Amino acid sequence: MVKLVGKMHRSGLKLNTYALGSVLKACCTNFKDSNQHGKALHSFSVKLGLDLDDVVATALLDMYAKTGDLVDAIQLFKLMSNQSVIIYNAMIAGFLQGETINDEYANEAFDLFSKMQKNGMKPSKFTFSSMLKACNAVEAFDYGKQIHAQICKRNLQSDEFIGSALIDLYFLSGSVEDGVKCFALTPKLDIVLWTSIISGYVQNGHFGCALALFYELLSSGRKPDEFIISSMLGACSNLASPRSGQQIQGYAIKTGIGKFTIIQNSQICMYAKSGDIDSARLTFEEMDNPDVVSWSVMISSNAQHGYARKALRLFELMKGYGIAPNHITFLGVLTACSHGGLVKEGLRYFESMKKDYCMTVNVRHCACIVDLLGRAGKLVDAENFILNSGFEEHPVMWRALLSACRVYKDTVTGKRVAERVIEVEPQGSASYVLLYNIYNDAGINLPATKVRELMNDRGVKKEPGLSWIEVGNVVHCFVVGDRSHPMSQVIYARLEEMMKRMGKLGYVEERPISSISEPKLKASTVMNYHSEKLAVTYGILCLPASAPVRVMKNLRVCRDCHTMMKFLSRVEKREIILRDSIRFHHFREGTCSCGDYW
Repeated sequence: MVKLVGKMHRSGLKLNTYALGSVLKACCTNFKDSNQHGKALHSFSVKLGLDLDDVVATALLDMYAKTGDLVDAIQLFKLMSNQSVIIYNAMIAGFLQGETINDEYANEAFDLFSKMQKNGMKPSKFTFSSMLKACNAVEAFDYGKQIHAQICKRNLQSDEFIGSALIDLYFLSGSVEDGVKCFALTPKLDIVLWTSIISGYVQNGHFGCALALFYELLSSGRKPDEFIISSMLGACSNLASPRSGQQIQGYAIKTGIGKFTIIQNSQICMYAKSGDIDSARLTFEEMDNPDVVSWSVMISSNAQHGYARKALRLFELMKGYGIAPNHITFLGVLTACSHGGLVKEGLRYFESMKKDYCMTVNVRHCACIVDLLGRAGKLVDAENFILNSGFEEHPVMWRALLSACRVYKDTVTGKRVAERVIEVEPQGSASYVLLYNIYNDAGINLPATKVRELMNDRGVKKEPGLSWIEVGNVVHCFVVGDRSHPMSQVIYARLEEMMKRMGKLGYVEERPISSISEPKLKASTVMNYHSEKLAVTYGILCLPASAPVRVMKNLRVCRDCHTMMKFLSRVEKREIILRDSIRFHHFREGTCSCGDYW
């Protein structure tokens, strides 16, 4: 490319700024040694006196940024005496290259944005779009809202790229309503806008809204891209709606994007999260070139379903194929070891992650080790690990230990650990509930009551339990003691009948002192009608006898419901698959895949 430009110059052909800019743009895309070629063209442009022209300078800044040479880009920018909006935009974009943007580069972009306005320049649509991208990347949401105010003053909010970035800003910050308003104010011409709002709905747990908007998109005649399809498969997995997922998958195959790796990875995840690990495995095995995400999803899925050894075999197979694991891969591996009670293996993989792969462990990896040690009854080791981990102020670490204290009925350690968590996270209900249950399980009445009183005094609300099941392509939701379902009378009658049959086989309902969520109700009544019991009963009533009953729950399943599901799988001769907030439970013939530890 450089030789061709030189030959043109020697032959007397005059290169203008646009031609040189185009050559610079081309040389930094797919060519080897593109930085060297770009520097040679930079020298050539200096000889011609074209290096400070807006078109050439912009192309040079873009070239240096895309080839990872920000030092030369900054030096070039500082040499320019006539810095226009276009030049500022190029330099700002340079700091925001790549999929990940660090705080340092984002702050550099923020400084340039401020400087250009102090110099009397008006930011363009491109400037605003880039700045919102930076705000979203480093979660500078308040600053992003200030930029939104400037955008409104300039009446630019209807621009599709700005609109998409604003939707991302509000959904990422959890302001769903404001994100929807931004979508409503922007012409729905570009698929990027639809991608932003559908992904935003999924990220914020509004799966039904995402599904409704997806069908609205289809009815408008627009074609969803692979990113929307991927998000929708994620929504279906969280709705426990495999049929809807299969329909969306069918659409992807029909339109030719079904073989995209991002779609297949989402498909694996959808099947696994819906409780159908066999279909997830089949999809994975049919992939031509599974990437690190594919392997990581499959490893994590097996771990969540309780197939620890299969997860570790997949990990070793992945390494055998020469695919390097990442942080997510190791999270799946450590989860598998934790759920499988593989203490030695888990500790070995944790050390390998640091020594063999030079990775920096994060709080989630360390929480897996706490859980691993806690499950094995090594509560002292788990506590010492927390204190030496560098994450001793993070509540997730102590909650993992608190769960182990409940399993091993260690009220002394449990009280100390709970106080530590509550100190760090005073409004988090999970720790109060765990401590309450530790006392409740031990039959210690007064402290349990005081925990509930403390929650009331601080205004801490326990998240209500919710379970859901898909029957006939419709998702049915239940809460504790729910009587709103049209078939509630039949559901309760069938549940009572099954309880009697289970009682004859030895099932004894646990009778706690009281319920932390419903203190005014009789505790045993609350236990009887937990949401998962109602959802499973409805599935038994309505699904074919050969079909597994798949139920999802937003909270950890309680011990009584877990015991009841084991008996129910035996008396009804049904496979029951329950996904709670911790893992999957496969109940078959009176046993659970979790080994009664969750």
